[in-house]
Amino acid sequence: MSKIVVVSGSPRKKGNTISMVKIVEENIKKMDASVEFEYIYLIEKNLGYCLGCNSCLLKGPEKCLKRDDAKEILETMHSADGLIFLSPGYAHSVSGLFKNFIDRFMFLDHLPEFEGVPAMILSTAGGDGVGAAPKYMADMAVRWWGCNIIAQIGIGHAFYSMNEKYKAKYNKKLIRASEDLLAEMTAKQPMRPTFKSYMFFIFNKSEGQISPSAQPARHQYWVDKGWYDADYYYDTKITPLYKMVGGLSSALMKTVFLLLLGKDADKKLGAWTHNMY
Repeated sequence: MSKIVVVSGSPRKKGNTISMVKIVEENIKKMDASVEFEYIYLIEKNLGYCLGCNSCLLKGPEKCLKRDDAKEILETMHSADGLIFLSPGYAHSVSGLFKNFIDRFMFLDHLPEFEGVPAMILSTAGGDGVGAAPKYMADMAVRWWGCNIIAQIGIGHAFYSMNEKYKAKYNKKLIRASEDLLAEMTAKQPMRPTFKSYMFFIFNKSEGQISPSAQPARHQYWVDKGWYDADYYYDTKITPLYKMVGGLSSALMKTVFLLLLGKDADKKLGAWTHNMY
């Protein structure tokens, strides 16, 4: 039996965004009735604001000064074979609940704990700016965490409610996304990374190589995972073109840091992070 964990940044448990994921759940259960769904409603969780103390990257996530539901949320997410992230679009971005969720788990940007886990991103808004929230969720969080993003969907719910053609179009997208998510969850091997996901890996890897002293917990995590010597988070085929662009980007990034901070860039960055936090 496989499991999907849904993380909802909506303040309403029966709102428009939840109604869209219920279509996904219904379709997946039609294909495989054994799939379990578990919902994390952020509105119900005690999740304090990030203090920006950097303890998570200096000493490890377990050293976070906050004592709230973050550990429970993370453990539930780790129990999943697939993840679905939801947020309504508020003011052309994610809800405050989801933004706080991203802030509290910012260490996952540097310590990707969900490498290869398939994920769907779903958002609704009245109509204007429906693409902004899903893009933010993907590029400012979920992709950094190592997830393989199967679908990234923004729905203008006003049009969905009043235009049958629009509704049919997005219902098809939701059904296709359901099929793709289930297929990836049951695949023998994780999918090959997209170019964007690969470049996120290269940036993360290069940043750690430039200054291992700046974030010791992060550096040790990458060492333990063997990622500094790997082409990607997991064993997969990377095309020569990706490798060439990634190698050039990494070299350029390292050169820029050396030009800005000198040959002792690692020492300076290490001193800066330890003195700042």
